Amino acid sequence: MKITEYSHNRLRHTAQRWEVPRDFADPMLNYLMYGYKPGSCFTAVLANDFAGAIGSSHPSNTVEAFKTLTGWINEYFPADAYGSYEAVEHWISMGPEFRRSELERCRLIYTEQEEIIMTLKNEPDREPVLY
Repeated sequence: MKITEYSHNRLRHTAQRWEVPRDFADPMLNYLMYGYKPGSCFTAVLANDFAGAIGSSHPSNTVEAFKTLTGWINEYFPADAYGSYEAVEHWISMGPEFRRSELERCRLIYTEQEEIIMTLKNEPDREPVLY
């Protein structure tokens, strides 16, 4: 899926609202936008597998980081993108058009028309990004 910086920043801004650490947010953003596998720990988080997430987590990961990550997921992620291992595999297997339509429906990214208009107008970014 091709998206502009406007949409990329809009999605990243949702992670910043929850203060999700960047090393947690980046794999999840790539998962949502491109269907990339986020790794065993984050896949377990998405599948609601606490034991799997903790068991495959890096020792330096904190409970607070996991709390912000799960809060972000629960508030913003499309329902099709998490909840079980099957849901995660389904999201990964779906084409870019499906993922884009779901992200647009959830207002996590701009529509292609909005992106074109913003680009042509050279509008300043509506969602300031800190990282």
